[in-house]
Amino acid sequence: MRQTKKVKFARLAQGIGNIRKGKRPMPKIHTDGSVTTRPCVPCPDVPEADVMRVTEEWIVRHGCTIDRLNNGAGHLDGSPNYGMYGIKGGGDWLGMLPNGRHLEIECKKGKGGRQSKHQFKRMMRVRRGGGVYVLIHGLPELEVKLLPLLKNINLVVDIQPAPW
Repeated sequence: MRQTKKVKFARLAQGIGNIRKGKRPMPKIHTDGSVTTRPCVPCPDVPEADVMRVTEEWIVRHGCTIDRLNNGAGHLDGSPNYGMYGIKGGGDWLGMLPNGRHLEIECKKGKGGRQSKHQFKRMMRVRRGGGVYVLIHGLPELEVKLLPLLKNINLVVDIQPAPW
């Protein structure tokens, strides 16, 4: 979807205003609707696969439950029909915090990347529903975004046997 000149000018004016106030300028929106992302704290420039590996280790060590969420499309099980699988725009990791709150983590490479418009819509939907959706570029950024949430959780483990 193309941006009109009016929208482009409004974004440019907002970016200039942010620079004057000492804030970061607006992220660039590409013609396909994706948004350029950059880390909020300095992160090492590593590939996305390395970011995902250290994310999994860190999350599990801090008592959260996560699973890898694979998304894609193609010819499944040798079928001639083309099909999609996964949650459109879903994060790379899907799980929950120790208190049961929904958690999604989207990983990008260390120096930055692009968040698709479907990922942005998913992020807003999860956050509106009271869940936690974080977009990270490395371990330092993960710690900055999740440690405050984990420190506020008072764990009371009360495990009841299943009724069946």
